[in-house]
Amino acid sequence: MKKVLIIYTTNSGSTFAVGEVIKDILSKICIVNFQNVNETKPDDYIGHDLVVLASPSWKSRGEEGMPTEAMLKFLDIWKTKKLPQIKFALYGCGDEEFAHFCGAVDYLENFVQSVQGTLVIESLRLNSFWFELDKGVEMAKSWAKQLAVILK
Repeated sequence: MKKVLIIYTTNSGSTFAVGEVIKDILSKICIVNFQNVNETKPDDYIGHDLVVLASPSWKSRGEEGMPTEAMLKFLDIWKTKKLPQIKFALYGCGDEEFAHFCGAVDYLENFVQSVQGTLVIESLRLNSFWFELDKGVEMAKSWAKQLAVILK
């Protein structure tokens, strides 16, 4: 059975909630480890067929539209590695009214490229999750179902 590691960070709880939706769908076909970035060790990816990274967009390190500081600290450890064997999927929550809508996802995409990882699906960017809850949940379900097909 395939193994998926979802590493998330959250501020308002939206990234966590989206992760729960994704975990519920993927758990039907694979083993899913769902971990807060603060509880994740750098080598936890070993033995997983897919790593999902998730962060809301925030003001971190003096810039708008960045992953949270916790995610950045985690990525700082990984950025010295080359991970061509790792398959990644990415998602994030944001607000289109900000200058860098889901900028954290852009940052994560650049990170995956820098470590020579492989993105297996177009990244999921959710707008105003708590204010458009039904729409956001449906988008997350649809994305997770696409990911499940890729994993089979």
